[in-house]
Parts: sequence; structure tokens; C-alpha cells
Amino acid sequence: MDQTTGSIRVKRHLRREDDSMNPTINHAVEETGFVQRRYAGFWMRFWAFLFDLLILTGINGVLVNTWAPFIASSDSRWSFFFTAFFVPSVLYAILFFLYFGLMTRFFRQTLGKMIFGIEVISAKGDRLTWGQLFFREGVGRFLHQAPILGNLTLLAYIVVACTPKKQGVHDLFAETYVVHVDETS
Repeated sequence: MDQTTGSIRVKRHLRREDDSMNPTINHAVEETGFVQRRYAGFWMRFWAFLFDLLILTGINGVLVNTWAPFIASSDSRWSFFFTAFFVPSVLYAILFFLYFGLMTRFFRQTLGKMIFGIEVISAKGDRLTWGQLFFREGVGRFLHQAPILGNLTLLAYIVVACTPKKQGVHDLFAETYVVHVDETS
């Protein structure tokens, strides 16, 4: 069957098949105007997040081991608790939110996302705002990491595998998507 597009006739069987209709491709694709978005799925995001956690743990370990001898001044239990648990936990939380917030704001990617070729974009296509970052990296990640409901909060990451545009709870709050970086640009 022939289709007419202007003055060019194209055979139906010679046209390139739309990727979103191809059953062999297991990722979400959306065409918006001339931009084709391929949303990053659960496993791609998981490995990028794991890599980022390794980086943060290394930085936190270096900082804690550097400053811990100066903080520990006495042999009391409170001093041990403060040095061994409180300071590393607070430092890790600060590093966590600064790393994810600033890297996402200025590069739209963390180092893990850069390695795996994915980035965070706004639903409107604009630059990410500080408000979006606050909800995505602050409120959303706090809900994921906080022991409010025990270990059930980590199940909130499974939402990425179940939503059509592969959004996590923190993406839904901030109206953001994680997509594959276009290799042609």
C-alpha cells in the first residue's frame, strides 16, 4: 500500500517502524514535537544511584577519618556516640543532599548518571528550578531514605518500574523525568 506525503510516495513496508510500537524494545518512548524521549528505567537508575552512593561513601569516609581524631576529646560514652555515629551521619546527610542537589541543578546529572548516559529533565522542558530540586532531592529523597515506615520506604523506588514514564515518587513530586541522553547532540 502506498501513502502519499507531499510529492513523495512511500511504501508502507519500507517506512521505519516506530520504536514505541516495537515489542522488542522494553523501554518507554515518547515523541513530543521533534524531540524523542527515551525514559530511563528502574535498573539503569538503580546502577547510577549505586555508583553515586559509592562516591558519597568514599568522600564521607575520607572526611570523617580526617576530622574524627580532632573531635574525640574524652572517653565518655557521649563522646564516643557523637564521634562514631552522630557526626558521620549528619555529614553524610549533608553531603548526600548537596551532591544530588547541586549536581542535578548545574549538570542535570550526577556522576553516576553521567556514566550511564541519563539525565534529569523538567516536565516542561525548562531548566530545573530550585523549587523542583527542593521537592525532588529534598522532600522526595527524604521520604525514600527516612525510616518512617521501616524498610518499606525503599519500596517506593519500585514505582519507577510501574509508571509509564518511569518516574519515581520524587520525580512525581517535582514534575521531572529521567531520560537517556541523546547521543547525537
